[in-house]
Amino acid sequence: MGELTTAHQSSKAAPLTRIDFRHFPASIPSDLPASASASAYEPPVRTAEHVRNPIQVKASSLIKNGNLHASRVITWDLGHPEQSQILRDTLLIDTGNRSDVVHIGNHPSGQLRVSVNGQAYLLKPSDKQDGPPPLLHIRTHGGNDRVRIDRDVEVAVKVETGDGNDHIQAGGGSTWLFGGAGNDTLRLGEGTGYAEGNTGNDLIIGGTGSHVMYGNDGNDRLDAGAGPVGKQSYLDGGQGDDYLRAGGGHTIMNGGRGDDVLVGHDRTTFYTGQGRDSVRAKGGRNLIYGKAGDRLYGAHRSIITQVTPNTAGTQGLTVEGSEAFRQRVADDLQLLRSSPSGQAMLKELDAAASRNNAPVTIKEEIHVDDSRYVFGSQALTEREQNGSVDQDDPVNGVIKDGVAGSPATQAHIFYNRSSLHLTPGNVAPPVTTLYHELAHAYNGANGTFLPGITLEGEPSESQRSVANDERQAIGLLADAPPFDFDNNPDTPATSTNPKPFTENTLHEEMGRPLRTRYS
Repeated sequence: MGELTTAHQSSKAAPLTRIDFRHFPASIPSDLPASASASAYEPPVRTAEHVRNPIQVKASSLIKNGNLHASRVITWDLGHPEQSQILRDTLLIDTGNRSDVVHIGNHPSGQLRVSVNGQAYLLKPSDKQDGPPPLLHIRTHGGNDRVRIDRDVEVAVKVETGDGNDHIQAGGGSTWLFGGAGNDTLRLGEGTGYAEGNTGNDLIIGGTGSHVMYGNDGNDRLDAGAGPVGKQSYLDGGQGDDYLRAGGGHTIMNGGRGDDVLVGHDRTTFYTGQGRDSVRAKGGRNLIYGKAGDRLYGAHRSIITQVTPNTAGTQGLTVEGSEAFRQRVADDLQLLRSSPSGQAMLKELDAAASRNNAPVTIKEEIHVDDSRYVFGSQALTEREQNGSVDQDDPVNGVIKDGVAGSPATQAHIFYNRSSLHLTPGNVAPPVTTLYHELAHAYNGANGTFLPGITLEGEPSESQRSVANDERQAIGLLADAPPFDFDNNPDTPATSTNPKPFTENTLHEEMGRPLRTRYS
């Protein structure tokens, strides 16, 4: 074993008792310059440019040799004039463009023991005790790489192995694994996890924690793995002939495009997708969304809904971003095209794009660790040239006095594909977040955002003001006058979006818990 190198003095890492899983997956630019002297913990000097682009990334180099480059990378929010805020604290490990062996373990000093190709280093997950929970980000680039993280390592970890036939074993903390091109083996652990195989014939195996896994392009094998009754798994085979096997708890699986085999266990929700598919339901009370010609075994107790996949959404949506991002969004849209609710949502967005001559553009979110819808139109741009515009102005697509506002003609969805929403006992897969943003797009295209706010929370607890457009996208009643969303006098006006244009519609269809609040 190589020499043990200590980069910083010993200090026990901050406990990870309140990890917000949404606050990690955004990407770090591959060409980010790292200063050898200035600390990344010193906020960048605020300039006029930061009013428009408040999210800034600053890096400082810790170790750089021919074996690895370790950096401290801090993501800053400079949008508050009084005080800059650290959004994310990352220890970034880059290895070379070769076949690397990486092992991460704990050291008695409280630091991480990082071994790269037999040479070991000690690195602190963070140099701050009062900041956000740290993230260890490993990028091995090209080559047939092997990355192993010990089970007792509970720091959140993101691993990107790049091209090659790679093997990754996750540890005990929250994890994001990205295999890249090649035939990869990805094993999740005890913490909440997210995995993408990307191009190639991949094997992805779940641990005991709740997780989301995408095989993407290739003939993949996805195994949710054993776990407790409260475990939640989401498996998407993507394009190719895939084998998907459910695990403990509740599993949602989507075969995607190709001739797939879907095997249930415990409680399972099946979406067969396109192709000649087989479902082995194992006799439980499952939900099956399939098409004519699918072969079903052991499904006598299941609730079966026939859905013929279509091409809805091709007019209403455009996608911009990296190849991996476009592949992932294509997989999510394929799920929605195999879903009764999803088909109705995409059909309406197609119709709105035709009416407004304006599709919604889905863009890759790489700076902010969540997803968002941004309303835009030429009319709004012209108004803003004369000064700020009130949020509830009809030019922002907001209802006023029972009349719909202006429609969006330049709308965008910024989608973070690996961001998971966590509430106690509930892990929502990213496609439900995308559906939430599509609900906003539905309102934007029709000018039907509800004005005002609603107080969430019981009077006995701390209440929070929530914009009504967020509650209507979920499917929760808002403190706003009812509106006739479908322009049909035979149906009652409501203070929330009608089905299927709510996030909770998809949760219900999948057999998932419904959201009861936004905050």
